[in-house]
Amino acid sequence: MNKCIINGTVTYQQAPCPSTQPRKDPTIEELNAAEKARRAAAAKSRTETAPLPAATSSRFSCDGRTYCSQMHSCEEAKFFLEHCPGVKMDGNHDGVPCEAQWCSR
Repeated sequence: MNKCIINGTVTYQQAPCPSTQPRKDPTIEELNAAEKARRAAAAKSRTETAPLPAATSSRFSCDGRTYCSQMHSCEEAKFFLEHCPGVKMDGNHDGVPCEAQWCSR
């Protein structure tokens, strides 16, 4: 699908947009520069949204698990609650995860 502007009106069509000028294909240098910029933007996006890494001495790591049923101990649940984004382990928001399964008071 091509988005074309014809006589000031935006149109969408299967065929390439008509042009009064010959089309200039991008050079390999332009393509490489565009790919490098895309990768840099993606890497920057990942570092801005990535959680801070846990201490290197921790035996746990954020691996996508979010629920108490996926934990194996209270210590692990506490690590996930403190360090990992998007966890669903503290329903009453009191700072104690998995009270029914692992971290009973």
